[in-house]
Amino acid sequence: MSIRVVTIDPNRRSFLTRSAMGLGSLALAELLHAESPKKSNPFAGILDKPHHAPKARRIIYLFMSGGPSQLDLFDHKPKLNELNGQDLPESVRMGQRVTGMTGHQATLPLAGSVFKFAKHGKSQATVSELMPWTAKIADELCFIKSLHTEHINHDPAITFFQTGHHLAGRPSMGSWLSYGLGSANENLPAFVVLISKDRIDQPLYARLWGNGFLPSTHQGVQFRSGGAPVLYLDNPPGISADGRKLALDRLAAFLHRTPAPARRKMFLHDEHRHDALG
Repeated sequence: MSIRVVTIDPNRRSFLTRSAMGLGSLALAELLHAESPKKSNPFAGILDKPHHAPKARRIIYLFMSGGPSQLDLFDHKPKLNELNGQDLPESVRMGQRVTGMTGHQATLPLAGSVFKFAKHGKSQATVSELMPWTAKIADELCFIKSLHTEHINHDPAITFFQTGHHLAGRPSMGSWLSYGLGSANENLPAFVVLISKDRIDQPLYARLWGNGFLPSTHQGVQFRSGGAPVLYLDNPPGISADGRKLALDRLAAFLHRTPAPARRKMFLHDEHRHDALG
């Protein structure tokens, strides 16, 4: 039995040529697949079209951690005000544990809102006196009061609110929207994130706007507070905006004139030529 030992010692030019063209082949295949006639909408999500024509073009979601309670804003609880100061009934607690802050209290008194509420608009939405200007546009708002959780601590409750589960690791709301509805532009982030500046107790951790087990294309991109808001989007040093636009315009004109099969053939031919040179 003979063993043949083959030693491969590529030079720098050969290594860069072969590896670069190999990666380029993968990138080109993905781009050509996106342009394939069989893929009518490359940006569509996994869900079918909704049962009604959508009107919203963008979503701005504000996570107001530490803001006023909904009980003081729009979720009026007349019964809670009626029982103000009385101990929490056992029929409500049902033996559930309480937080560390209240675990050593002898009683758990109920506390109703001290603010006045009134109904506004045709929808008769209940809004407190804290939001007089919001009350004027009550008919343009949708108040969701059906959300609830069994978790009593802040972190699991916030995690549940952002991802639908109290344990970390699930996709966030923005990632699910990107996965289900798709994107209008494949070259832009699925969604962007702005966090509070100079806050030590920043509650919006990265895991709360992550993609979880979904592909990384559905990951949110955090805007940076200094320098470029998003890395690698600015032109590199020495490249002007006019020069970049000219290059992109000429590339677009070339792609428009040349059919996809011909571009694929030209690329493969060029790859084979580089292999021969290597």
